[in-house]
Amino acid sequence: MRNRKHVCGLSLLLCAVLLAGQLGTTIYAEGTASDTEGLCEHHPEHTAECGYVEAMEGHPCEHVHTDDCYTDKLVCGYEEENMEPASDNNAAHEHTQECYEWNCPHERGEHDEDCGYKEAVEGHSCGFNCEECSKESKQVSGNDLPEQEFPETNIEKSEETTVFVLTAFEALGEKTQYQTVTAGTKLSELDLPNTLSASGYPLEKDKEHISESVTITDVTWESDTKYDENAGQGSYLFTPVLPTGYTCERDVELPEIYVRIGAANVVLDVQDDVLDVTFNSNGSGGNSMDDNEMKKAIDAVLTGKKANITTIKLTGNVKEITRYNWKYLLEQYYIKSDWDNLTTLDLSGMTDLETIMNNTHTAKDNMTKMQMLYLPDSLKIIREYAFYGCRNLKLQSLPDGLKQIGDEAFYGCERLELQSLPKGLTQIGNSAFWGCKSLALQSLPENLTQIENYVFNGCTSLALQSLPKDLTQIGDSAFYGCNSLVLQSLPVDLKQIGDYVFYGCNSLVLQSLPVDLKQIGDYAFYGCERLELQSLPVDLKQIGDEAFYGCERLELQSLPKGLTQIGDEAFYGCKNLALQSLPVDLTQIGVYAFSGCTGLSSIIMESSTAPAISSSTFNNTNTGLTFYIPKNGNGYDSGNWENLNTVEYTPISALVLDRNTLQLGPGQSETLAATVIPTDASYKAVSWKSSNTGVAIVDSSGRVTAVSIGTATITVTSQYGKKTATCAVTVNSPISNRDNDHSSPRGSDSNITITPLKPSQPDSPERTVAEIPVTVKDGMAIGTASDDSTWEALIRALHTARQKGRAKYGITMQYSVTSAAVYDSFSIIIKRATLDRLADPDNGIKYLTLHTPIVDLTFDLAALQEIQKQSIGDITLTAARETGLTGDMLAAVGTRPAYRLTVGYTGQGGKAAFVTSFGTGRVTVRLAYKPAADEQTGSLFLVYSKDGKNTEWLYQSSYDLGSGNLIGSTGHFSVYGVGYKPAPAYADTMSHWAKEDINFVASRGMLGGTDENAFVPDGIMTQGMLVLALGQLAGIDPAAYPSVQFSDADAAAYYAPYVEWASSKGIINGTGEKTFAPDAAVTREEIAVMMKRYVAVLGYTLPIAREAEIFTDNNKITGSMKSAVQTMQQAGVMNSKGNHLFAPKDTVTRAEAVAILRRFVETVIDPYAAGGRK
Repeated sequence: MRNRKHVCGLSLLLCAVLLAGQLGTTIYAEGTASDTEGLCEHHPEHTAECGYVEAMEGHPCEHVHTDDCYTDKLVCGYEEENMEPASDNNAAHEHTQECYEWNCPHERGEHDEDCGYKEAVEGHSCGFNCEECSKESKQVSGNDLPEQEFPETNIEKSEETTVFVLTAFEALGEKTQYQTVTAGTKLSELDLPNTLSASGYPLEKDKEHISESVTITDVTWESDTKYDENAGQGSYLFTPVLPTGYTCERDVELPEIYVRIGAANVVLDVQDDVLDVTFNSNGSGGNSMDDNEMKKAIDAVLTGKKANITTIKLTGNVKEITRYNWKYLLEQYYIKSDWDNLTTLDLSGMTDLETIMNNTHTAKDNMTKMQMLYLPDSLKIIREYAFYGCRNLKLQSLPDGLKQIGDEAFYGCERLELQSLPKGLTQIGNSAFWGCKSLALQSLPENLTQIENYVFNGCTSLALQSLPKDLTQIGDSAFYGCNSLVLQSLPVDLKQIGDYVFYGCNSLVLQSLPVDLKQIGDYAFYGCERLELQSLPVDLKQIGDEAFYGCERLELQSLPKGLTQIGDEAFYGCKNLALQSLPVDLTQIGVYAFSGCTGLSSIIMESSTAPAISSSTFNNTNTGLTFYIPKNGNGYDSGNWENLNTVEYTPISALVLDRNTLQLGPGQSETLAATVIPTDASYKAVSWKSSNTGVAIVDSSGRVTAVSIGTATITVTSQYGKKTATCAVTVNSPISNRDNDHSSPRGSDSNITITPLKPSQPDSPERTVAEIPVTVKDGMAIGTASDDSTWEALIRALHTARQKGRAKYGITMQYSVTSAAVYDSFSIIIKRATLDRLADPDNGIKYLTLHTPIVDLTFDLAALQEIQKQSIGDITLTAARETGLTGDMLAAVGTRPAYRLTVGYTGQGGKAAFVTSFGTGRVTVRLAYKPAADEQTGSLFLVYSKDGKNTEWLYQSSYDLGSGNLIGSTGHFSVYGVGYKPAPAYADTMSHWAKEDINFVASRGMLGGTDENAFVPDGIMTQGMLVLALGQLAGIDPAAYPSVQFSDADAAAYYAPYVEWASSKGIINGTGEKTFAPDAAVTREEIAVMMKRYVAVLGYTLPIAREAEIFTDNNKITGSMKSAVQTMQQAGVMNSKGNHLFAPKDTVTRAEAVAILRRFVETVIDPYAAGGRK
């Protein structure tokens, strides 16, 4: 078959569509020509010169119009609904969606990925004309057309035939160009002309091309696919095969003849009261008013006819019945035929049908009398409104292959008697079976994970005994009024029960609720009078309004510890409710929440702050109801509490175990002792529990017995206040002489960890860790520090510190943010009461650290007190990933992480406010970062910017390889990021032991090389060099020190202003009255003295991080310098040189000096030098 070009594809497609409109045919996309056409041994592959381009098939837009695709402008000609039409049609006009003007981007050619549109690319044939092959080629049709006899002509031909170049063809007649034939038509019976009229010119050398008309004879035809004379249906595209001597000019198209075998795509036949519909095509989808095969058939067949149809039978091979198919089959038929008696719809003959949809609003109202429905086994999706309002439908089963049921698909089908749903069903839409009061399902498909809103609302015969095990959510009113529902349990993974879910389900006999349930919506179990729950899920946070209204058999004795809100009338009329206490986190109890709960006699209030109540919250309860409120509690003397009978009690503030680890062999036992704090607490009852009874069990006295090898956690919990402590139990293989180590810190629970004091850190604060659980949404971790956990951790840490005689060194409190999810920002709330505890100097807090995988923040006590002073109410610590950097800040940070750090609170008038400066307080910032392979860690800086544009470099920042954090100290918050400023490349430092230390000071400009290429690391460090480095580190302005008082210091020297600064601050004294000796070497004891003075001038506090080392050459240290040497050694800034030798008189090399300077910076910026680095 030859290669063909289609530069006028649009006109041809239009013609094809017109033909389809007349004949009801399907338009078939033409195949592209093979890329082998035009190739021969003389032209083995296509080139740019031959011009061959393969055609690329396009794809039409599949966008389905929605309400948003139309404006409010009417274009139908009727200004109002139900206007009488201008024509003779006797039906009043009703507006439909098509009556309004389009405003759809797809109609304007603005397509997107969802609609699938792809523009066709035109192809070009190969222009290479092989004269060698032409001599041997024969003009043979691909369809073996019979040879036609033609009269002989008297034209004399010369020995060499002239080639005639065709420039245009005359158009074929429409009847010839578009042919529809019946099945069985032979190829010889088709109208394929053997002559063509055209115009062109003879190709003659050195002659002008003059156009002339020509009649081409001996024309044969070939089709795109082999013609099948026995086919009952199909389409073919024929093109001519020109005789020898003719060729086409480039871009000239050959004529084409389109042949269609078969009848229209939709055929309707009315016999008595039965309408038979053969439905084979939807046009381009059946999703618009005008492009719809059903409409064409209705218009053609039913004009002027009337019939009282009761049965419709559909057959055919379409895969989808669309909304407009329904519209014209049902609504249009009804309008034209006064027909409204459909009782049977038979779709069983549509063996390829997969989807049914009926959402044109009006069509769905014309099936109210339908009783019988037959669906094909091929059906997979019943979409929205498909059988809406078929109130007489008695369907008893659905196809086994059904996967989805759409919104309101069987809404109002009152007589629907389904007893089961297909096992493979994965989705049931909103209100799918609303009002199906005869629905008698015994179970639901196991693949369902969610039940949408109103799905079974009003299904009074629904008698489900269980729900799918993987169900996680039940929507609002899903089982509203299902009074035959006899569920005994709910799926264990259920996370949410919406509003009105089981409203009026008075046969419900649930014994428990899923443990992960966090919310019970309004009216969820309203009127479930047989509900006998013994407890509620431990993680439940909220109980909605009237959630358990009228649940008379409810006998709950306690509510979940984390419950924060009880809605209005939540337990109204629950006369057997037996609560002994109300939980510690409860903040609000609604109107009439416990009205009529006559079984209540006394309630212990666990919260130190009174929950908000109304005057009617406990209306119509036992007249002797007594509330036990915590001593020194807040709010229990007002807000309607003053009208209740209250008695004070002393609450438990903490539980402490005598050990937090225990090792046993199988069969061995050990008793744990729990201590209540304070010892005079009113209610001391506790309970014990093992996390893994297969490894270890525990009885009511705290006696732990090992069962098998493994690990388990033993938890002791106070009955009221839900205070806890834990012990980690390890069961090992049986061993003799087991050593129970009781020297570990006392008191631990699942959220609190006391870190033992390290012997090498004499004044380190006792560190305690409290976890903050968070939820992660859109990359932001959100959580709140528990005041109870904070207080318990503080009590335990102080207790441990006092036992070790180290209370004077204070406490480092660390909040660890825990989440399995990945996040790049966080927002952590610290309640006002918690902040007050942390900032109270009497509680011994020295540092507070918020530890996360991305950013650590450590506040000293002064910073905490400044935040307390400046803010009101709760505060929020936030680190938000900053992506909008510009200018210098963008150049410094690049793609490295940057965060906007804030301490926020709600200010006057409810406006957001922030603490940006911490006064004399300091905050250590740690940003997690993994350096690139070509980055020097010594050249990494902490940088900040107030506006996200201009940059400040923190010279007192350093990268810690151990933790993988870039660390810096600051007195304010803004945008902080990881900056990089590479140090000069020195040839003599590439393999030196102090390379990273040299990069550190060189990149900060503290100390440069002796020339551009050399640092001379083993050279002598002079006094002038040292004061230069200290001055640069302090960030002084050299211009502020223009003169020099020492006679041996050159005023023009690089070190001159720094010498003057150091002298004025008392960091140096000089070698005489007027001399300094700036070029003299610095000894080890001298650098210790200068560093100690520098610390005092800058206001730093060095930790005592190590035991004092007794140097064997201590007698050689100058007496006045011994204190400075010890200070630097215990802070970890300077070390011995081995064998306990300090070598005080040894001169310091430049490499040793930069190592000391870097260790000094890391020590003063990181309070964990005092609390123990992680």
